[in-house]
Amino acid sequence: MPDVSIAISAQDSYSSAIKSMAQITKSFSKDMDEMEGKLSQLNKNRYSLKMDLREAQKKLSDAEKQFQKTKKAKDELARDDAQANFDRIQRNLALVTKGAREAENQMKKTGEAFRKVDNQGGSGGFGKNIVNALAVSGIGDAAKQLVQQGTNALFASAFGDAGGTLFSNALSMGTTGFSTGLMLGGPLGAAIGTAGGAVIGIGAGMLQNFEKKDDAFKSYYGELYSSAGERHAAELESGSGIASGRETDLISFSTLFGSRETAKTYLSELVNMANTTPFLYDDLTAMSKTLATFGYDAKSILPVLSTIGDAGAALGMSTSDMTTVAQALGRMKSSDKATLEYLNILNDRGIGAVGMLAEAKGKSQGEIYDMISKGQIAGTEAVEIILSALTDGFSGAMEEQSKTFAGRSSTLEGWEQEMANAQGEAYNTLRSEGKQRQIDYYAGITDELSGLNAMIGAGEAAQENLKEQYLREAMNAVLKGTEIRLYEGEQAETLRKLRQEYMVIQADYADLQDGAKKTGKIDESELIALGERSDALKSKLEALAEGAFDASGEMQEVRDVELELISAIRENTLALGEAAYLGDYEKQQELSVGRGGAYIDSLDLHEQAAGIRQSVDRFTGPGYNGPFDVDPANWSAHAWGLGYVPYDNFPALLHQGERVLTASQARAADQGAGPRVQVTVTGNSFYGSDKDLEDRVARRVASEVVRAVELGV
Repeated sequence: MPDVSIAISAQDSYSSAIKSMAQITKSFSKDMDEMEGKLSQLNKNRYSLKMDLREAQKKLSDAEKQFQKTKKAKDELARDDAQANFDRIQRNLALVTKGAREAENQMKKTGEAFRKVDNQGGSGGFGKNIVNALAVSGIGDAAKQLVQQGTNALFASAFGDAGGTLFSNALSMGTTGFSTGLMLGGPLGAAIGTAGGAVIGIGAGMLQNFEKKDDAFKSYYGELYSSAGERHAAELESGSGIASGRETDLISFSTLFGSRETAKTYLSELVNMANTTPFLYDDLTAMSKTLATFGYDAKSILPVLSTIGDAGAALGMSTSDMTTVAQALGRMKSSDKATLEYLNILNDRGIGAVGMLAEAKGKSQGEIYDMISKGQIAGTEAVEIILSALTDGFSGAMEEQSKTFAGRSSTLEGWEQEMANAQGEAYNTLRSEGKQRQIDYYAGITDELSGLNAMIGAGEAAQENLKEQYLREAMNAVLKGTEIRLYEGEQAETLRKLRQEYMVIQADYADLQDGAKKTGKIDESELIALGERSDALKSKLEALAEGAFDASGEMQEVRDVELELISAIRENTLALGEAAYLGDYEKQQELSVGRGGAYIDSLDLHEQAAGIRQSVDRFTGPGYNGPFDVDPANWSAHAWGLGYVPYDNFPALLHQGERVLTASQARAADQGAGPRVQVTVTGNSFYGSDKDLEDRVARRVASEVVRAVELGV
């Protein structure tokens, strides 16, 4: 424990000394308790170690006797282990004894220091008085904090966090000002201190509120910046996917229609249909592929799609339902059979196919069912009748649905896909060229690059193999006593010692098993100890193998190469300049600019700087190369006047007593019409000498002239 000393100096810093006293006194009791607890624990440990030392000494004596008797390696190792255990316990006992002695001395010093202070404090005991004073002070601080927190909570509830911050700071600083002022200047000082502290607190609160607003501003526009980047990335990814899908559609429909140009024209018409109906492009292509598969050509698919779409819009079908209807019609057309299986698909989705056939043929539905069962209605005929009935019954339904909220939402989504496709198509086209160049690059450097990568992979594998070899040799040397090749010097000697340690463990385990056979019960405490010793031995071997591998010549070469790589990258980065490594830093700095920076940007300082630079150029004349190239001693600042002010806000350096004409005065001067000044001196009599009279009249005339010139008359 640290020494505790207390010194009190009756100076102007008395209050700070009291605070220090409070902290020391508050912790004194706790420190003493901790020291007493540690001393008690040390004494317990010392007693326990003494008992262990006696037992260790007995085991060492027995082991020594056993070795002297047998001179076996096993007994020699047992004796060495007993000696090491005895030495360890002896060292620990010495350390614990020393620690207990130091703790006792520390407690004596600490107690003596506080007794001296208490004796110096008078009859009441200065230490006791200090403790009491600090207790009262602590209660006062707690009360002050409680009041401040309560009032802050109330004002924050009434006026929000900003109002609470202002009041909290005003109250805190006002209270501090009151205490300081009362100490220095009595009641008047307290009043002044309170007022000053409150003003300072309000200022601090305003600054905190400004910082919060500034943080909100930076967070808001920072999120806008991040969202813009994320939105752009998402749009590009979506557009690239859409464009890639449409490229695949073009290949697919070129195969179905037998012509790339026909497929391109058809897909263009399909895009127009998607942008004017409630259906998306992908929905229409799916149904188109279904119809094309069942024999519909490019010219006949769009009318069928339009008919199915009108029926689906009128009957509230989903896209999946309409695709299923298209499949049923396509199968009837391609097989030329009108079966109940296909017709029921239509009936289940609200299309009364059997009734349409009955009406077209003038038969009852029962008769139609009988004809269908006998195969008397061809599939192509049934499809034509059904499509005709659907056209007559539901024509224009898609257009009506497209005006609904859901329809317009779908149409809007279609247009958004078109806009994304435009971006994605341009990206895919150019990026596809780049990918081809990359493909050509790999094709031209295949052997060389493959060889380089093969060497890298082989090197990594060789490292892992060498690491495993170090572990294998260590294990074999210790467990089987095989020859040591990779390890040399101290490492090899360590393996030999571990081999002896393993043999002792193995012998102890054999003895334990023999004892179990004789008694029928194994000594579990000995078994636990053997298990721990075995586990420790294995961990030693693994650690030794890993360390030896890391210290091997091969890994030192690897480390040298890595250090060289780091140095080369560092030098290359430095050579590239700040543009290479300060990009993210500059971006973060820009994002850290708050409202003050935005306000400065709004002032358009670039334009103002250009105006100032123009003015300086006019001052300094031709050949001026910037403000830092100007010698102030050679400035031509129009000290003898300027013939004409060339533009608004023209800066000028003027001398004392000089005047600047207004624009009207300058125009009058340019026209040759000077100011007309009329001076009238009135008075029936003049008093004084002739000299006085002349002076007074001259001064009056001069005054009127000056006044007229100043007024521009």
